[in-house]
Amino acid sequence: MNQDIICAGVLDEQTLGSAVAEFFRTVRPERQRLYDYYAGQQPVPKGEAVRGRPDNRLHVPFPRYITEVHTGYFLGVPPTLTFPTSADTEAYAEVSGAEGLPGLLFAAARDMSICGTGFLLVWLERSGLRISRCDPQDCFCIHDATAGNPLRATVRLYQRPDGVTEGILYLPEQLRFFTWDGSNLRWDGSEENLLHKLSLIPFSNNLDATGDFAGVTGLVDAYNLLLSGAMDDMQSVANAFLALYGMQGTTQKDIDEANRTRILSLSEGGRAEFVVKNLNQDALNTLEGNLRRSILQLSMTPDLSDESFSGNASGVALQYKLWGIEQVRAAKERQFTLSLRRLLAAISGGFSVLGRNVAMDGTATFYKNLPQNTDALCETLLSLEGILSHRTILENLPWVTDVDEELKRKKEETATAE
Repeated sequence: MNQDIICAGVLDEQTLGSAVAEFFRTVRPERQRLYDYYAGQQPVPKGEAVRGRPDNRLHVPFPRYITEVHTGYFLGVPPTLTFPTSADTEAYAEVSGAEGLPGLLFAAARDMSICGTGFLLVWLERSGLRISRCDPQDCFCIHDATAGNPLRATVRLYQRPDGVTEGILYLPEQLRFFTWDGSNLRWDGSEENLLHKLSLIPFSNNLDATGDFAGVTGLVDAYNLLLSGAMDDMQSVANAFLALYGMQGTTQKDIDEANRTRILSLSEGGRAEFVVKNLNQDALNTLEGNLRRSILQLSMTPDLSDESFSGNASGVALQYKLWGIEQVRAAKERQFTLSLRRLLAAISGGFSVLGRNVAMDGTATFYKNLPQNTDALCETLLSLEGILSHRTILENLPWVTDVDEELKRKKEETATAE
């Protein structure tokens, strides 16, 4: 599903009102549906149950598993940013620590995985620069109709107790407030955007802004239906019927006596047996396995229960197992880098208002969150010491989070030793 709302011409009341209506009509319901799947609240399409028959409705949390694996692989280890000046590095470290930026970036990545898009908001208060996550079910982007459909503005909505929707249109130079009653939109004023940059920043999961499990929700429904039906059948077996043959004169008293003594007195030629539903366990297991493999394969998610991930499989074999999720991660990284630049630009604008001249023109380095053989890694890096620079070696050590600080410490130690 393409979640972009394209608007041509001036963003007047009528144009923005149409965009808000389109968001409520198509975009928000789809995002709500995907969040329901993530929370395990998706429907199980069994139809109406027969009276007296078990009616289990099991929700297997495949969407949550897919999101947690993809998000953890992509951003479980926070990205590091390298800046050209120490002033930029110190400013970023300051806001990152104060606002918990690694956690906010992870939250945006999780929203991306679920519904295709996440949002972070940057603003100024008396206490300083603030950053917060915004719910994607209340935000959307407006793109221009020109070639390439560049991002034009973002919108955040919230509902008053009386049911009327209020919102803010975020433009690079201005914030415009409005009210939407379900059919008409009215401007309620505006103010200068002190950051002079887009302050509600979208983070897209890929070019199409689709979530990681959006394409397999039908298979998840089929899997839930299969397990729910299998559980119904198991309960039906437990509720088996006793059939008596040649015992037409049996009364309720005879049945009660048999239940008490656990003895049946059968007439000549009579017999008794339980009538149960025959379950084809092999067919059930085959179908369950096929659905599970299809869900994971089509969502590009590795099956961590596979023995290849816990055994002594070769590096090439593991790379083959991770090939699918690696393609997803690469697409995430490309889009995330663009949004991260917008975020840094907004942070830089905030510091400018506070009287600090920082460019925030940083380069992000992303890491794959995988178990590593650190001993082998260190040996490899040390063997390349005469070929690679000290910075490159430090950048590839998993426990070094600030390369510039580490180089500074090493320089101070060398100077002290001399």
